[in-house]
Amino acid sequence: MDDQLDDQLVDQLDDQLVDQLVDQLDDQLVNQLDDQLDDQLDDQLVDQLVDQLDDQLDDQLDDQLVDQLDDQLDDQLVDQLDDQLVDQLDDQLDDQLGRSVD
Repeated sequence: MDDQLDDQLVDQLDDQLVDQLVDQLDDQLVNQLDDQLDDQLDDQLVDQLVDQLDDQLDDQLDDQLVDQLDDQLDDQLVDQLDDQLVDQLDDQLDDQLGRSVD
């Protein structure tokens, strides 16, 4: 009878220990996987944010550059046309004054 009780007790203790170990290992594995997934998601999120910010900055810089170039070209064109007009008017005035003096 003692042997039977001993066997039962050993079986119970064995089952308890196995259950505890399985639970511990399961918890550890779940925690590790959760940490890994968190790290991966954090990395992905950071990458996405960096890409978005990079795109936004590129767009802003492109817009600024286009605006600057547009302003420069406008200024150059206005200066050229102004110089041409002044030269034409100066030539016309010289021609008129030259003729009226003769």
